[in-house]
Amino acid sequence: MATPVKIIPTLHGEAARAFIERAEERERNPHPTPIYTESEKKAYFRMLKESGMPL
Repeated sequence: MATPVKIIPTLHGEAARAFIERAEERERNPHPTPIYTESEKKAYFRMLKESGMPL
Protein backbone atom coordinates (compact mmCIF):
# COMPACT_ATOMS: atom_id res chain seq x y z
CA MET A 1 0.00 0.00 0.00
CA ALA A 2 1.44 3.38 -1.00
CA THR A 3 1.81 6.22 1.45
CA PRO A 4 0.22 9.43 0.16
CA VAL A 5 2.63 12.27 -0.62
CA LYS A 6 2.11 15.29 1.60
CA ILE A 7 2.24 18.74 0.11
CA ILE A 8 5.02 20.90 1.55
CA PRO A 9 3.89 24.49 2.16
CA THR A 10 5.80 27.09 0.15
CA LEU A 11 6.12 30.74 1.09
CA HIS A 12 5.56 33.41 -1.57
CA GLY A 13 5.79 37.18 -1.73
CA GLU A 14 6.03 39.19 1.49
CA ALA A 15 5.93 36.12 3.75
CA ALA A 16 8.90 34.59 1.91
CA ARG A 17 10.89 37.83 2.05
CA ALA A 18 10.24 38.25 5.80
CA PHE A 19 11.20 34.62 6.45
CA ILE A 20 14.49 34.97 4.58
CA GLU A 21 15.33 38.23 6.37
CA ARG A 22 14.71 36.66 9.79
CA ALA A 23 16.69 33.52 8.87
CA GLU A 24 19.67 35.59 7.69
CA GLU A 25 19.53 37.69 10.88
CA ARG A 26 19.59 34.50 12.97
CA GLU A 27 22.65 33.30 11.02
CA ARG A 28 24.48 36.55 11.75
CA ASN A 29 23.38 36.64 15.41
CA PRO A 30 22.46 33.11 16.60
CA HIS A 31 21.43 34.01 20.17
CA PRO A 32 19.49 37.26 19.97
CA THR A 33 16.53 38.36 22.02
CA PRO A 34 13.43 36.86 20.40
CA ILE A 35 11.85 39.06 17.73
CA TYR A 36 8.07 38.81 17.62
CA THR A 37 5.66 40.74 15.46
CA GLU A 38 2.72 42.46 17.11
CA SER A 39 0.34 39.83 15.71
CA GLU A 40 2.51 37.03 17.15
CA LYS A 41 2.53 38.73 20.56
CA LYS A 42 -1.26 39.12 20.50
CA ALA A 43 -1.73 35.48 19.50
CA TYR A 44 0.61 34.34 22.28
CA PHE A 45 -1.15 36.33 25.00
CA ARG A 46 -4.59 35.29 23.68
CA MET A 47 -3.49 31.64 23.85
CA LEU A 48 -2.27 32.09 27.44
CA LYS A 49 -5.49 33.82 28.46
CA GLU A 50 -7.70 31.16 26.86
CA SER A 51 -5.73 28.34 28.49
CA GLY A 52 -6.02 29.91 31.93
CA MET A 53 -2.24 30.36 32.30
CA PRO A 54 -1.15 33.29 34.47
CA LEU A 55 0.26 36.24 32.55
